[in-house]
Amino acid sequence: MITNFRDLGGHAGADGRLVKPGLLLRGTALHDVTDDDLAQLADLGVGLVYDLRARQEATGRPDKLPAGATYRREPGVPSMDEVHREMLDWSVLIDQLSHSEDELARMESFQGGIYGEMIRRPQAFKALLGELLAQPSRPVYIHCSAGKDRTGVACAIILTLLGVSRDDVMADYLVSAANPLPGYKGVLEQAQQAGPRIGKLIGTMLTVTPAQLDFAYQHINDVWGSWDAFVSDGLGLTPQDIKALQQAYLSQSRAA
Repeated sequence: MITNFRDLGGHAGADGRLVKPGLLLRGTALHDVTDDDLAQLADLGVGLVYDLRARQEATGRPDKLPAGATYRREPGVPSMDEVHREMLDWSVLIDQLSHSEDELARMESFQGGIYGEMIRRPQAFKALLGELLAQPSRPVYIHCSAGKDRTGVACAIILTLLGVSRDDVMADYLVSAANPLPGYKGVLEQAQQAGPRIGKLIGTMLTVTPAQLDFAYQHINDVWGSWDAFVSDGLGLTPQDIKALQQAYLSQSRAA
């Protein structure tokens, strides 16, 4: 089973209409999935795998694709494409941080800024929305590495555009906290043994909290002035685009 996998369908959106099931899927990277996992995605009709990982992550652990699916990568945090520190092996990263105070400080600063960067530089989300508008009947699988931060912000944006309440968006986002990557406890224990700062940093990297998504929404207002300005200027969407998204991804059925 794919870790942290779920369907965004079923949430109540604009006018009480429900998000259609089977079109917007999310989870972790597909580098280590089984043949059964790929068959499940193929059976769901996944036509696009949309990868929000950085170049090093995607080339070091390339996705396996379900039959019939195309692939597109757009970095959810653009500056990560230029990062040369370890991204794939937790033990190596913890060791690097343990032996360099400067590297630990840089990593703390970088990690603290990724949600802000996603909002300031939303090109990957703009491109994703373009894909959704271009082929609205095509199921899309959206992922990053753990399927929680970059994927979480992407899906929060989509659900908000579809009129889903902030509480329901937050609830979906926080499902990731209960579905960590395999080996989560061992990695966290190793990090904590390396020192409290490293333990705190790695703990932040391994889970999600309400404060992180709240910060993203607040940063939209701080950077763009309002949600509407973010949508029009940052995401490049017109009112007609939003109407088309809602028409395509919301059913005629209404929440009871």
